[in-house]
Amino acid sequence: MKRNAQKGLSREAKRWLATASRWRLLSLLFQLPTREARRELKRLAGSVPRDLASLAKAWTAVPMKDAAAEFHRVLGPGGIPAVESSYDPNALAGRGPLLADIAGFHEAFAYRPEKPPAEVPDHIAVELDFLSYLAFKTAFALHAGSWEESQITAKAYEHFLAEHLCTWVPTFHERLERAACPFYARAALSAGQMAKTEAAS
Repeated sequence: MKRNAQKGLSREAKRWLATASRWRLLSLLFQLPTREARRELKRLAGSVPRDLASLAKAWTAVPMKDAAAEFHRVLGPGGIPAVESSYDPNALAGRGPLLADIAGFHEAFAYRPEKPPAEVPDHIAVELDFLSYLAFKTAFALHAGSWEESQITAKAYEHFLAEHLCTWVPTFHERLERAACPFYARAALSAGQMAKTEAAS
């Protein structure tokens, strides 16, 4: 949201909007590179902390063909799994319960993106995008004066963060580090650090 569009927002609503922007930027870094995604990354880079802006600028500076090749090499079939179920011991017997839980969150908050960030709901790009969506909904509810709705959405944000993203991103980051995938390791580290900070707040 542009600065002039934020006039009249409470400090708390602005905080949630800033959080939504950071999660959205991180989600885009783990999606297949497209021209549209690059335009959005460049726009978001102007409203996020310096470390995330640096990530966005570094990624958009890589030629599209090379960025797509790196995406497929690192996160494609045969690469580092970028889905929560690959790091959940309980999912070894089947991904059903995990995916059902995530689907429940999506359904409860009408999360139905026109262009899904990835093919499966437990992909890191989807989980990051969903957190961005919840943060934006919380900001909107606060601005609309819907205190109860904002509290419900904020609570769901906390639960999803603790029960999903926080449980596996540190291990995902470690695997990227060991596999010498510097850009994605850096992006995963940023996601993990933000998750830890948000969970503690």
